[in-house]
Amino acid sequence: MLTDEEFRLFRNFIYEESGIYLKETRKDFLENRLVKRMSATGIKSPYWYYRHVTQQKATELLCLLDLLTVNETSFFRNKPQMDLFKSIILSELIKKKESAGERRLRIWSAGCSTGEEPYTAAMIVLDSVSFIEKWDIKVYASDLSLTALASAAKGEYVIEKVNATVDDGYINKYFEKSSRGERPFAPTSDQNGYCYKVKDAVKKFVVFDFHNMKNDNGLRNLDVIFCRNVMIYFDMDEQKRLINKFYQGLNNGGYLLVGHAESLQGMNTGFQFMHSCGATAYKKE
Repeated sequence: MLTDEEFRLFRNFIYEESGIYLKETRKDFLENRLVKRMSATGIKSPYWYYRHVTQQKATELLCLLDLLTVNETSFFRNKPQMDLFKSIILSELIKKKESAGERRLRIWSAGCSTGEEPYTAAMIVLDSVSFIEKWDIKVYASDLSLTALASAAKGEYVIEKVNATVDDGYINKYFEKSSRGERPFAPTSDQNGYCYKVKDAVKKFVVFDFHNMKNDNGLRNLDVIFCRNVMIYFDMDEQKRLINKFYQGLNNGGYLLVGHAESLQGMNTGFQFMHSCGATAYKKE
């Protein structure tokens, strides 16, 4: 259904608007996603849908981009890296800030999906910082998917999913069992109509917002950036631009954590590679 020429039209448009690069092998994937949006809009032809989406960037483009990202995540995903964040990175940052008389911590989860990553970061911070009430802490969480952000803001998760990756200690402290009431069999509830809900004591530190990685959201003076399994959507030029943006946004001594299948190897950056706890990270010297 989707011709090679039409594929190139969509690929170029999507790349210009979001930085997402679709290889030739992703033609069937794109066609499948286009069919869903064409069905929703009542448009029969890929070309006419192309005309529609290019003219309705403020609305339809967001719907299309929402379908192009895979919101697969979990709490404490890549546990060795989260252990590195807690035992080495966060410990170092806390000591450094306390010795300087500063109690301000800024973390960014770039590509936060349905919220598990930023909530995990917030829980680890709560578990690590003494006298938390004296600190100014924010975990910024952004994503391209409005659907994922809406789910993240609710902070409701299937009990089995939480139990699979979260220790009982964290569950007891930072989650509460909740009934879905009038929506007992919603996607986030179990067969009995219950889910785990992130407590407000955690949620108050997390700020969710829409962000297209193609643009600059203005975040600066950050201490830690999580950008895991996001660069896989970009070509090398966009990856380099993104890494440079992260470098500019971090404080000296700040850290960047990327996905286990991602790397800054071959890029000329100011980051120093570090390996500890069976995981990797990059430090801005």
